[in-house]
Amino acid sequence: MRECKTTMDPNEARETSERDQLWASLRALGPQIERLAAGEFDGSDLQKQLVVVLARIVAAEMTYRAREAGAE
Repeated sequence: MRECKTTMDPNEARETSERDQLWASLRALGPQIERLAAGEFDGSDLQKQLVVVLARIVAAEMTYRAREAGAE
């Protein structure tokens, strides 16, 4: 069972804040992300950049979750 913390160290607080801001910023890209999710890939430079950004976000989230799982 995971222990409930009452305080958060500064690095953990910063990382959580940065992750929250990142996910919130993706809302502006919602329509483009939805088009990619629907398979509407036209190969434009914008879409290529978006795919790279999304891959980096997913990779960072996977690393974060693996680290969190190891801390349990």
